[in-house]
Amino acid sequence: MDPSPELRDLTIQFAQAIGDGDVAVLERHTSRHPGAAFLGTDPAEWWTDLASLRQAVMGQREVGVEVIPGEPLAFQEGSMGWAVDRGLRFRVGERETPFRMSAVYHQEDGVWKMVHFHSSLGVLNADAIGIELPP
Repeated sequence: MDPSPELRDLTIQFAQAIGDGDVAVLERHTSRHPGAAFLGTDPAEWWTDLASLRQAVMGQREVGVEVIPGEPLAFQEGSMGWAVDRGLRFRVGERETPFRMSAVYHQEDGVWKMVHFHSSLGVLNADAIGIELPP
């Protein structure tokens, strides 16, 4: 495993593109492989193709959702790479909500393509399942 400044920068670019509704970045760097899957913070946010992801990004942008990038950590091993970030924020009007995400990339024809991302809201175990768990 090696640190990947290229995937770190691409992860920031993805967050900015989602916040800006910039579908050109999605088009260029999202895999069309049938195994690709993208999961948002809401239970209904489950997309398995670029068209659905694009529609969701544009719809969220239309209602004023912005995404503020954090400071991702990114690594690669051969043609596979991944990134994690816990400093992202959703902004809607004056309200900001922190969230975190992980992404998996695969190099296809010399271009890094996202094959998976999963974002979540950090919720205390006591709130989510009713008990505190050891860290």
